[in-house]
Amino acid sequence: MAVRIKLGEYQTVSGDWLGRDYIGCFPRMTETEAWEAGRGVWKMNRARAAAERFALITGMGKVLAVAEIGGVTQHGDRIALDGRPLPAGHPVYDAYIGRPDPLANQSQNSITYGDLPEEAAFRTRPCACGCGETTGRDFAPGHGLKAIQVRIRQHFGGSALALIQWIDKTHERAAS
Repeated sequence: MAVRIKLGEYQTVSGDWLGRDYIGCFPRMTETEAWEAGRGVWKMNRARAAAERFALITGMGKVLAVAEIGGVTQHGDRIALDGRPLPAGHPVYDAYIGRPDPLANQSQNSITYGDLPEEAAFRTRPCACGCGETTGRDFAPGHGLKAIQVRIRQHFGGSALALIQWIDKTHERAAS
């Protein structure tokens, strides 16, 4: 599945979580501008957004940008997508850029999830633990925990407490 984000009308903003001067869409918007305007910040389910592989940014009834989602970030009670716009030649990009919104509906909600036939070839990928299995998510079932346990043994002498203390200390330094 993909997430579709429908942009509203252009408006200037201040104090934006992502440091932007504007949100929304405008005529002759570039793909990069559309991605930056559309990638956040939205009220959406963090886990569901993180599980998606592609994002379509739409405005004025057409697809303005197509991106591969690399992750999500939390900003208060809202979510922003991290990723990169796809280049021409990528099958998902070529199928949708500049065309009518394939997930258009009557909802007032800017966020919609839906299946795109062109993304089927990209649904599976190697498990991030390096085991060689393929999965539709970052890790095959149970492999995320195994990857964490391996790192605890390698870097923290097998102590989960040492990992937690390191995370807390690192987070405190980053926050100050």
